Amino acid sequence: MTDEGLKKTLGFVLRNKTMIMSLLERFDAYEVEMGILSIPQEMVNRDLKMLIMDKTTPYLEDYSILMNTGSLYLDLELNAKQLGKISAKCMLTIEDFRFQGEEHKIRFSYKEDVKSQGNFIQSMALKAAGLKGNYLETAAEMAKLDFIQVDKNEVLIDLDKIEGIKKLPPSLSLSYLGCENGNLKLKFSI
Repeated sequence: MTDEGLKKTLGFVLRNKTMIMSLLERFDAYEVEMGILSIPQEMVNRDLKMLIMDKTTPYLEDYSILMNTGSLYLDLELNAKQLGKISAKCMLTIEDFRFQGEEHKIRFSYKEDVKSQGNFIQSMALKAAGLKGNYLETAAEMAKLDFIQVDKNEVLIDLDKIEGIKKLPPSLSLSYLGCENGNLKLKFSI
């Protein structure tokens, strides 16, 4: 890391020390020493909520994530403009996790249950939107996010297309260990 990079990193840490300390309190020192990063669902549901909500406004109104039995269960409250309020429940199961060197991709299989919370017309419009394919597939097309590809019952997230991912050290390697008891577990090495 260059002198300028170190200064920027230290500045970021100091400006965000309260949030960083709150996040660090969620990790187990013994696991980190063993190279295991255990991300608790409470961290995503509470500590990172405002950050996530800021990035997804005005579409995402609320969410919760449950991490259990090898899957991530998402409970989403969405505002789809003309389609009105939508309740969506998704089960994502990590099928492939590549995070090393120049490749940073996660592939999930998924199932969804989407319901309109709006009026009759909005409910019918939502059903019509679902005729084209899965709702997640339709939403991804509408959002035009180049880092997400959705096909029938599979999602591919190409993290390399997200701004900032290249700032991570190329020597950082993560591998997926599992998703159990409210924790997403990753093995890391630098």
